[in-house]
Amino acid sequence: MKPGTYLDLDIKEYRNYPAISYSSLSRFNESQDHALMDWPAKSYFEEGVAFELMIEDRAKGTAKSSERFFKCNAPGKMPDDLAQWIEDKEDLESKYKYNKPDKQGEVRLSLPHKVRHAWLDECRQHPGKMPMGKDQIEMLNKMVDNFFKMEPLTDMGSENTLAEILPHADFQVPCFWFVGKQRKKALIDCMMTTDDRVYVFDIKTAADLDRYHWALKKYGWIQECHYSEGLKAIFPKHEIIWRFLVSSKAAPYISQPFQVDPYSMESGIEIYYDLCTDYQAWIDDGKPAKGWKELESVKVFFN
Repeated sequence: MKPGTYLDLDIKEYRNYPAISYSSLSRFNESQDHALMDWPAKSYFEEGVAFELMIEDRAKGTAKSSERFFKCNAPGKMPDDLAQWIEDKEDLESKYKYNKPDKQGEVRLSLPHKVRHAWLDECRQHPGKMPMGKDQIEMLNKMVDNFFKMEPLTDMGSENTLAEILPHADFQVPCFWFVGKQRKKALIDCMMTTDDRVYVFDIKTAADLDRYHWALKKYGWIQECHYSEGLKAIFPKHEIIWRFLVSSKAAPYISQPFQVDPYSMESGIEIYYDLCTDYQAWIDDGKPAKGWKELESVKVFFN
């Protein structure tokens, strides 16, 4: 794959291309054992996917969310493994569970099994699509409404809202670049290019905005370093403007833009380079497991 952005590349082809990604780096930064773990799809992952597609639909006039999801009227919570079963195209009929017969020989379903069966019944009527509950859809619509009111570039003197900005952006843009022997890739949620700038917007959902501060300090900075490095390699004469666009899943569903403090990024980028070097060395060494983590000193504050 040559360095550059690929607007028409199939997302599966992007995912199958062997290269260093932000997700692999963030897991390796936790430990090399985390980088070896499988991360199956979960129901809450699909909420984030649905949110991104609903944003793209509203900005670009597409119908991608309805192509992937259907409104599910089943009660209760979506079974955790259901998204992975659908993604893997497994036989949903084999996923039904039943209680053992009682003394009278009757099979009575427990409440968890009734809920599971209801979700499976609806999914079998919409093969290949992901279910989304009524309450989830209502929540996501409220989140999207607030999202488009956001003004992410006020620090640059712009009062334009995302409703004005995103119709001019490209969504789900794969990009590839090389640093020495390191092959790297990133999948950009949405980006907009002008004569001298590349605006990059990464869409996030969070249980609440306070928790996202922790996520940004823990691993979000790696993503900003990784994507910014790639776009700087592809657009060397452009200024890269990065924003995390975060929407809370807690009422009243507030949205807020974030970025890593520029002064923090100066030291963060050096740590990122070392992380990439260590990760490549680990790959070259055959991706060995370690089984333990380094000593961590925890600050505890007492009254």
